Amino acid sequence: MSGAEPRKTVLGNGLAVVSVLERRSPLAAVLILYRCGSREEPPGKTGLAHLVEHMMFRGTSAYPAGAVDAATGRLGGVNNAVTTPDYTAYYFVLPDGHWRDALAMEADRMAGCTLDRESLEMERRVAIEERKMLDDDPESALDEAVAMLAYARHPYRYPVIGLREDIESLTLDDVSGYYRTHYTPSNAVLVVAGDADPDEVFRLAEAGFGGISSGPPPAADPPLEPPQREARRAVVRTSIRTTEVVLAYRCPPAVASDSGAVELLPALLATGRSSRLWRALVAGDGIAADVSAVRTLSRDPGLLTISATLHEGVDVARAEDAVLRALDAMRRDGVPADELAKARNLVRVDLMLSRETCLGLAGALGFWESLGGWELEQRFERSVATAGSPDLQQSLEDYLDPDSRSTVWLVHG
Repeated sequence: MSGAEPRKTVLGNGLAVVSVLERRSPLAAVLILYRCGSREEPPGKTGLAHLVEHMMFRGTSAYPAGAVDAATGRLGGVNNAVTTPDYTAYYFVLPDGHWRDALAMEADRMAGCTLDRESLEMERRVAIEERKMLDDDPESALDEAVAMLAYARHPYRYPVIGLREDIESLTLDDVSGYYRTHYTPSNAVLVVAGDADPDEVFRLAEAGFGGISSGPPPAADPPLEPPQREARRAVVRTSIRTTEVVLAYRCPPAVASDSGAVELLPALLATGRSSRLWRALVAGDGIAADVSAVRTLSRDPGLLTISATLHEGVDVARAEDAVLRALDAMRRDGVPADELAKARNLVRVDLMLSRETCLGLAGALGFWESLGGWELEQRFERSVATAGSPDLQQSLEDYLDPDSRSTVWLVHG
């Protein structure tokens, strides 16, 4: 994080505003994050959050369709948006004090986005084309199969882009209802990071957003996912000659007290050529061309996935057994001090690199603020730094139990 401490204020309508001064370059990132993603979609309405994100670019009376992109280009900046299971975020990176223009544009579309049937049909066609592209991508099919298998009830089981039949059936009432319910000051975090004075940020945020109604209370949380008592399995077939095995385990939410210890597990397992799975599957048995392990930081319990891309002709069951053996060995023998220190350093470097740009810094502040406060990231980093071998052992027992895994094979045929 930058040398300056982030500052925060909350407007009367509930909008949290976080600002941090960073003058390494004459740039500032403006990010507004709404605490709504595919997690908040009603049953049978998958893809709604992503479609509303598209509709936010259809403009307002002050900034008609295309005007925001045109203004950003004239100012020498960039802007875009992203929808995730937990949030939807809109961002700008602008030079020379033009962050003020971004605040005005975001305040305008929070309150006055144009939602009409013609725009909806245009954006629906775009969303369906994106859905078709994912349908033709084996890796996307694999990812979706993993989520569907690992979750029985929670909305995390559905792809953010949605299912095609749901996208085709979404109505203007669905879109406008989601927008009115979730795109409100009390459900949002505004972050300005970079060459921008926090006092001015707070003043302009009050001027631009302060008059917008706070909106309805937040929606109820989605249903709890029941415990997984036995291993699950699925096979995805593809026309491409590739073979992969993925083992997924549900892990704690980002704010959990043991989140830091869990974050170390992917680094220990599959980061670099000295990692356990690389040594076992790639350098050792030579059955895999590559291995990876990823933990998703999320509002609700997310996934830790372990993946191996296999050499042609390798039996998938053999590769799965090799991963399980490596996990058993770590559970049985523990983690030496030097290996634990390496994992801590790897995670620490990743966290620092993710905040090297003003946009990365804004994204981190917005994410953690949306979970309860930007200071939670500091607590998370402390838990990474202080997690010991007993903490790792407990995490292995709690979350990487062989009976709680969801395994998907991607095979040719």
